[in-house]
This record gives sequence, C-alpha cells and structure tokens, in this order.
Amino acid sequence: MSELKMPFKVLPSGAPEKRMKGETPFSFVRRLAVEKAEFTARRMGPNPALVVGADTVVVLNGKIYGKPRSPRHAARMLMELSGKTHRVYTGLAVVRSAGKKRVSAVDVSKVSFRTILFSEAQKIGRKHLDKSGSYACQDKSDRLVRKIEGDWQTVVGLPVKLLKKLLKQAAA
Repeated sequence: MSELKMPFKVLPSGAPEKRMKGETPFSFVRRLAVEKAEFTARRMGPNPALVVGADTVVVLNGKIYGKPRSPRHAARMLMELSGKTHRVYTGLAVVRSAGKKRVSAVDVSKVSFRTILFSEAQKIGRKHLDKSGSYACQDKSDRLVRKIEGDWQTVVGLPVKLLKKLLKQAAA
C-alpha cells in the first residue's frame, strides 16, 4: 500500500473465511475480498473512506490451499506443491464506507516450485502459518519459487496495478 503513496490504516476485518459448497477459487476470493471490505466499511461508519479488502488462495489440481492449521499441516502443503506448478488467485475489492459503491476483481498468476526436501518444508512452513499455501514468495531466503507467470504481487497478495485500477473506479 505504501507504494501507492496514499495514507492508509490496516484493520483486520474479522470476516469469516469459509468456502461455500461448490464455490470456485475465483468466486471464493472475490466474495471474501468484498465481504472483508464491506465488513470493515460498516465498522467505520459514515466516514467517506475507500476500504480495500483482499483474499488469496493457492490452487493445485483443483485443490484449494488456504492458511495452514499447524506447522505439520504447512509442511504437508509445501510437500504437495514441491516440484509442481500451481495457481495463485487474489481477489480485491474496494468499497466506499459512506456509500454503496463497490468494485472488485480477481487476478491469477502461475507459480512453479523447485523440488524441496521434507526438512526444508518443515523449516519454511513454520515461518508462514498466516499465508495461503504456507509460503511467502517475497521471502527470498526460502528459495522455493522457480518461476512466476503473471504479476508477482498477486502471489504476495496485493496486485498493485489492479488495485490502482479499482481505486480509480471506486473514486469515480
């Protein structure tokens, strides 16, 4: 957000992150981003702020990898992703806290992992218990990612180019 050179506050929404039955990764992250932004906007009251919501998931062969439940679960996730290419879906939403205007979109990138050992998965997984897929591509010390096709900021969880576009639409 600081890249946008706009003042901002980070406020966790507290919105539940449950997937609905039959929901695709695309519709899941879009819905959660909207719900997070709307939930936070309602808490802010009539202030004319723009509120951003975001959600990210990792998907391999149709299976959604959210945040791990434990370090052991994180290591298992990383081993499943090891040596493979998966997709990362990030949903973004911008709402006006004082009105009903809302815009949202989803960006998708492909990420290829190198093959890792279980001992590496255990070490890396313990560091990223708050991340979908149990990794953070911006953590260069992990050396997990071989290649990214698409916007790397989508993998980080905040595609700034897409956010700029949504902010302009919401402010109009």
